[in-house]
Amino acid sequence: MEIQRTVKDMYRRVDPTFKYKLLEAPGGETLKLCYQCGTCTATCPIARFTDVFRPNKVIHLAKLGIRNVVYSDAVWLCVNCYSCTERCPQGVKVADVMRVLKNLAVEEGVIPEYSRQFLANILQTGSVYTIPASRIAKRRAKGLPPLPQAKSDDLKKLAELVDIAKYVDKGDQSSG
Repeated sequence: MEIQRTVKDMYRRVDPTFKYKLLEAPGGETLKLCYQCGTCTATCPIARFTDVFRPNKVIHLAKLGIRNVVYSDAVWLCVNCYSCTERCPQGVKVADVMRVLKNLAVEEGVIPEYSRQFLANILQTGSVYTIPASRIAKRRAKGLPPLPQAKSDDLKKLAELVDIAKYVDKGDQSSG
């Protein structure tokens, strides 16, 4: 299945029950309060640098029942800084709604490749990215203390408990 990324493509699949699924999920309850003022997008640090992520558009699509919004890269660009939530005049918890959308995407196996790689790195090293040996050597040369090491046993237990392998292994619907 090709991942549909444009708004035009998203409008082709309407699921009238989708917004109710969001409203029932913890964090999605305030979705219905949005009246599209655009404050979330105006305050979003990511929206300043890309046309792909416009929180108010994502919210609008979700309210319309455009289920394909979970297949877009847009929801994954939210960094959950909560600037939008803090400034929303209607009290919409925009960052929480984005988290719900990400969770729905994960349930459907739609995880961008970079997120899968981040997760794999966390399981291996305890960090989102692997710190190069050259950086560790520079720290040592400058007399900086070693970086904290992840408790690999704890990470392995957590990975087994929540079956993280299914999220790291490339799925049929991952975007990239």
